[in-house]
Amino acid sequence: MLAAIEADGAAPFVSVVTVSLNSASTIAATLASVALQDAEFGIEHVCVDGGSRDGTREIIDRWAERSGGVRRIFEADSGIFDAMNKGLRAARGEYVLYLNADDFLLARDTLRRAMQGLAPGSAGNPGIIAGNVRMGQGGDGPGLWRHRRVPRLLARRRGTGFFPLHQGMLAQRTLLEAVGGFDATLRLAADVNQFYDIERIHRPSVRLLGFDVAFMLAGGAANAGFGAMVRGSMEIYRHLRRSHGALRSAAMLAAKTFQSVSEVRYGRARGWRWMSDPSMVSPPGEEEVSLDRAV
Repeated sequence: MLAAIEADGAAPFVSVVTVSLNSASTIAATLASVALQDAEFGIEHVCVDGGSRDGTREIIDRWAERSGGVRRIFEADSGIFDAMNKGLRAARGEYVLYLNADDFLLARDTLRRAMQGLAPGSAGNPGIIAGNVRMGQGGDGPGLWRHRRVPRLLARRRGTGFFPLHQGMLAQRTLLEAVGGFDATLRLAADVNQFYDIERIHRPSVRLLGFDVAFMLAGGAANAGFGAMVRGSMEIYRHLRRSHGALRSAAMLAAKTFQSVSEVRYGRARGWRWMSDPSMVSPPGEEEVSLDRAV
């Protein structure tokens, strides 16, 4: 069963935003993991492509024809965070989840479990829903990977420097809009800075999930070696210093670094491409779908 999309003309409860650029080798898994969600509420998948020439757009088009829940924005952008802002402007859901083009939801019922007990438009809905993320190279063999868990302290105390990854965070769209989306002048840490701004300015309620939301493939600009990590940390420090001062900003950055270092694991990062089972990818009566190319 495909995810419910705008049932009875109602706005979706959750908007998943994916930005891409030459992601043909991975984006089918991202699209499948959203389209195959088993949920009673509306889900839309906003796909923003900045100019792929490797077949990425064709894969998105074919999934759009198949699921009916994919919305496409195909135009040039000035970087990943500019593209993510375009996705936010197009999103119609009460909650927004950013899922990169090499990430995927870890189970067919991930979004249903994340939103359990919540109703669209309810005054009691939390501002942020945060779960864990697994990050690794993929495949079935053992190796180094990171279990990117959300510290419990995040829901009880603000301004610690701890943060949720955007791949595991569903935020109310009004909160994201209230802080102006992402700072598109940054290249590495606009997502972390955005969370710190939401936390400081709006003091949202936070619901922690006791399970892993997404699988994140290792790599990407922010994780591309020690130099990238240092540059990202400096983006965060400069941003924090404007509102928190030098000492507190350094303490928050130290807490963030500790959180990141404590995530390292060795073994097998379970959950790799659950959609590769043909019975999960293809509803009865439909052809098998390859995750390595378009349907």
